[in-house]
Amino acid sequence: MATLVLTSCSVVERPASLRLRDEIARIRAAGEPLTFEELRAGQAAREGADAASDYRAAAALLVDFDNGPIFDLLKAYRASIKSCPRVPPSTEVRERARLILAQARPALELIDRAARKEACHYAFNLETGEFPPFWRFRSAGYLLSLRTLEFAVAGAGDGAAASLISKLRMLRVFETEPVLIAYMIRLAEWDSAGADLRAVLGPGTPSETSLGDLDEALKLAEAPDLLKRTIEGERVWEMNQLAAILAPDWPDGELKSASVKRAPFWRRPRLLRETSDYLAATAAVIHAASEPWPHVFDAMYAACPSPKTYPVALAWSLPMERAGQALAATRAGRVAIALERYRRRQGKLPASLTDLASPLPTDPFSGHDLLYRRAEDSFVVASVGPARTTDVHAVDEKGRPQGISVCFARPGR
Repeated sequence: MATLVLTSCSVVERPASLRLRDEIARIRAAGEPLTFEELRAGQAAREGADAASDYRAAAALLVDFDNGPIFDLLKAYRASIKSCPRVPPSTEVRERARLILAQARPALELIDRAARKEACHYAFNLETGEFPPFWRFRSAGYLLSLRTLEFAVAGAGDGAAASLISKLRMLRVFETEPVLIAYMIRLAEWDSAGADLRAVLGPGTPSETSLGDLDEALKLAEAPDLLKRTIEGERVWEMNQLAAILAPDWPDGELKSASVKRAPFWRRPRLLRETSDYLAATAAVIHAASEPWPHVFDAMYAACPSPKTYPVALAWSLPMERAGQALAATRAGRVAIALERYRRRQGKLPASLTDLASPLPTDPFSGHDLLYRRAEDSFVVASVGPARTTDVHAVDEKGRPQGISVCFARPGR
């Protein structure tokens, strides 16, 4: 009887295994990554010194930093730059910020040095199944924002721009092995950089050279193929886990693992079928993620018409929308730089964006120009946002930046 049961299970497993083998063959034929090594190899190559070692050394120096007090100081600084004219933080807040920044100087100097290097191949080695201490890079992000805002409050425009550029360049840490958790952390850091933009542009505006460097850093932060590569990376992660669980039943020798106990025979047919379904659904999502903004939204919804049938759609709907908001803030910053350059040449703000007479980045949610509104001492550039609204606004309903509000008035005190 036991032999009969095992034989019948083997017969059930075989079609599922063949279907999974076909899906793996399709991925390989499409030239898409099946392993983390292939995923790393697919990163856009850049010549020059590699910044990864500097970032690793900086992260090691931040192991004892407490994010709580730093975040509280950040809230105080960001509240101070929301008004126009700005009201600087209290002397006590600024003294505490300077003390923390002095303690973090060795790590920040390493991050600044890394920012000046062209290449960054920061491998997490996720095939080991262990995630790195991402929180250290959250600490680095908080500290960079705090330094940027302190420079801005002090009127050091070039220092504020250089600090923000270092933060934007640090986003590269999460691009070598992109998976969902790393992508979400990168999005949080990208959001934070967008929130810092309004402090950098305004009183004490950076020099023309710094504006050019900041514009380039904002452009590079878009990383246009990263959403696609992240979905591919998440698929590689899942395939590594499933190959370990299915062990000898996994129909691809490259990903087989002998270190994990094989799943019970009654689970294997279902796991094989679910894996095939997952790979098929993910293929459609990866293709959709290759579309430019804003077409990626319609393509993604068309690829996953039913969340119940394609649960992978639910996993990527929020990151995709968040990415659009962060991208909108980045592009709004680039338009704000173009507006500032116009103001320096003409002595006034343009009546509309068409007066700039140069190609501008578009709103990732509409594909058209970003929204622009000016006042005597300020201007706003913003996206219509995912709700397709018509009002100019710099943040969404949850306070995430998807635009920039720039104030030219001097601080009130």
